[in-house]
Amino acid sequence: MGTIETQVAVVGAGPAGLTLATLLHQRGVACVVIDKFRRDQLVARSRAGFLERRTARLLDHLGRSKRLHAEGLPHTACEFRCDGEVVRLDYADLCGGIPSFVYPQHELVADLLDGYVSDGGAVLLGRPVVGLGTERALPVVRCADGTVVRAEVVVEAAGQYGPVRAALPADAFTQYDVRHGVRLLGVLAQTPPFAPHTVYGQHRDGFAGQMLRSAEVTRLYLEVPPGESLEDWPEARIWRELDARLALPPGALRRGPVLERSLVEMRTWVVEPMHLGRVALVGDAAHIVPPSGGKGMNLAMADAADLAAALGRHFCEDSAGDLGEVLAAYSRRRLADVWQVQEFSHFMLHLQHGPLPGAPDAGYLEKLRRARLFRLRDDPAYARAFLERYMGPELPPGL
Repeated sequence: MGTIETQVAVVGAGPAGLTLATLLHQRGVACVVIDKFRRDQLVARSRAGFLERRTARLLDHLGRSKRLHAEGLPHTACEFRCDGEVVRLDYADLCGGIPSFVYPQHELVADLLDGYVSDGGAVLLGRPVVGLGTERALPVVRCADGTVVRAEVVVEAAGQYGPVRAALPADAFTQYDVRHGVRLLGVLAQTPPFAPHTVYGQHRDGFAGQMLRSAEVTRLYLEVPPGESLEDWPEARIWRELDARLALPPGALRRGPVLERSLVEMRTWVVEPMHLGRVALVGDAAHIVPPSGGKGMNLAMADAADLAAALGRHFCEDSAGDLGEVLAAYSRRRLADVWQVQEFSHFMLHLQHGPLPGAPDAGYLEKLRRARLFRLRDDPAYARAFLERYMGPELPPGL
């Protein structure tokens, strides 16, 4: 309990919040990270983790990539399967071996959190935030245990339903919220991957996919019909549908215990601007992308890197500058990137999933989808441009 004064208060100890806090701490900017979860809870939340090249290089820059390079799986190719046709795109052949990795998100959180704490970073874990106010024109964060954090800037990094985001007036933002009508059954299984890369399968019964996780654990996806629940998908049905939709020979995908199952709705959500007064939004607090291209965590960490650079310049070089304009410029820069990523994720969504049943011009839309797929097979320049976007941009200088 008590009052803490700092320059930046970060609410949310996920990848974005911890990346922001680490960069600020390394620049000498006073920062406090607040989260409702304890450390053991934060590192137990299992999430997928595809790290683009800019994210991997950002972790190198932070000095937090030792375990990533030792234990992460290099992500070297992706493959599309459709009606017996296999289109495999190799990053080394087409893009010169651009580095990207598969590394579970909870392991990344552990690396970032432990590194930040060991460097002397301030954290308040197990402290739910219950209010956002203002004192002497500065934002104030109030915790359930009575702790008050007064800061010059508050950053919401706890997602769309985070406590800071909930305290902001909805009419201060323009929201874009699109439900795509596609649901996926996500399965984490104790089984090795049947191929050493990501596989996307198109089938008349719906999408199926394999995303790498580790040498012994694999994340698998199946598109499910409307109205079906987890109870409609026993393990026998899951394995049968994966074999059929991915056109796998008997025994290629080894059966193993299903560790987790969940339903994921394919959704796009963006708010503009990504700040209000002295409150900035990062990651899922400002934008959600469908998981089609594995962009969500990478986009969130890019937000954090941009905001850290802007706040670092303000507090360390130009403290007399207009902090409101610093946050407004951050919002403009990030939204340009956010919409580029949303466009690519929309492309991937419609490359992986056929038209919804009964959709007008469904046959025409399916022909277009296949034309895009086979152009990836036949046009190296098109495939190279696709992979450049799939792998994400380079880390900008100055971050």
